[in-house]
Amino acid sequence: MRVSLPWWAGLWCFWMLLQGSPSLGSALLGVLVAWLIARWLAPEASGGARLRVLPLLRLLGRVAWDIVASNLAMISMVLLRSNRLRPRWVEVSLDLPDDPRRVVLAAIVSLTPGTLSVDLDAESRCLLVHALDCGDEDALASTIKSRYESLLLEVFA
Repeated sequence: MRVSLPWWAGLWCFWMLLQGSPSLGSALLGVLVAWLIARWLAPEASGGARLRVLPLLRLLGRVAWDIVASNLAMISMVLLRSNRLRPRWVEVSLDLPDDPRRVVLAAIVSLTPGTLSVDLDAESRCLLVHALDCGDEDALASTIKSRYESLLLEVFA
């Protein structure tokens, strides 16, 4: 079984970020742990698909931008003490072929302030999202599909 470099390197970088004060010993231990985890989990986590780097970078940039924009929107709602919040439950039907990719989408939605993934139904391929301020449920579902799901399909093509 071949361990792919992006998995290994990503796991090692995450290990190093978790270390309080990186040292040579923790770096070497991180190499071992990253290699073992990548060896055991990479084929299952990717579903046998190849990870495409450019769409991944676009997805990460888009998520980072949306997190910042949503934080600013939430700050303005709090500071202006907006009483016009329109909380909604939104069902998003998914085209993603397998559970690991759907879980990544659910995590992205939950990372964005103002939205929370509540349920992921494997049978109906639906993601239930709670939105703190949503005027149009269909527009939010369409935004999630066009901004995130479409790029996830490209990333794991």
